[in-house]
Amino acid sequence: MRHRPLVRRSTIALSLLAIAAAPALSGCFSGIEATTTMQATMNTGDGTQTQIGDIKILNATLVMGDPGADAMLIGTIVNVGITPDAVNSIDVAGKPVTPEPPFSELTAGTSVSFGYVDAEIKIPVIGLTAAPSTYVPVNFKFQNAGDTSIQVLTVPAVGQYAGIVPITATPEPAPVMDSGAEESTEGH
Repeated sequence: MRHRPLVRRSTIALSLLAIAAAPALSGCFSGIEATTTMQATMNTGDGTQTQIGDIKILNATLVMGDPGADAMLIGTIVNVGITPDAVNSIDVAGKPVTPEPPFSELTAGTSVSFGYVDAEIKIPVIGLTAAPSTYVPVNFKFQNAGDTSIQVLTVPAVGQYAGIVPITATPEPAPVMDSGAEESTEGH
């Protein structure tokens, strides 16, 4: 009978130790520095997101053409505020780019897509030498919201990005005619 209280105490102690150690051994961490929280701010293949003041930039991506050819900056700007704003300038890899046509006023509560095949505004980037799947610094300057710098992923113009920038097709070789086939057509 004396052994039973000792067994009970050690069982209780081991149970409490297991319960106390479970969070440390699980590998999960919650809180402001949690890995899952940090992933939400990372750049992905779906484009870069950011917000400065009342302006959100969504899905910013650089679609690359042929090596040494033009690229196209694509994405969406959303004004989530109650006052209008305007795009003052955009720089890609330290060089200014010009939207064609220029952005009009960013009306409160509206969004403007740019660069996509069906978007009215195009932002060509001439002579960008970045390799696909790398990040390029892009700076947006807004009249009221201020300036923001983001790292934007470069992608090739294939799949969902096909048609955004021109790609030079590899020319097909001309058909070779058999010399015997030419002689037979001459004799008829």
